[in-house]
Amino acid sequence: MGKTINLFGIVLILATGIVYAEAAFDFEELMEKIDTNSRNLQSNISSKDANSSIALAKQMQSDFKLVEGFFEKRGNSADAVTDAKKYEDLAAEVVKFVEANDFDAASNKALELTKNCDNACHDTYKPL
Repeated sequence: MGKTINLFGIVLILATGIVYAEAAFDFEELMEKIDTNSRNLQSNISSKDANSSIALAKQMQSDFKLVEGFFEKRGNSADAVTDAKKYEDLAAEVVKFVEANDFDAASNKALELTKNCDNACHDTYKPL
């Protein structure tokens, strides 16, 4: 009985922390972070800094996952959810190309990510 209660308590604490973490970010700050990381990613790719490029692209994947969740919860924004998934995939492709030392392809994908993000989503959803 004591183990069941303890396990339940741990699950409850973890679940509460996850919900809080998802709700705790500031959407505008996240957008600014993505914008900054997008510019820095291009710079890192241009200088062939593989480690920094991979780290930023992976961070952007996580950030776009938050964007996806934000718009899923918001509702009436299916295109924004689809776009966020597309940007996650583009960031993953950047990682793949950098890992293969194909910085030209990585740069093209990073530019595609930036242009699509700016043109598709921002034109429709900014300001919220």
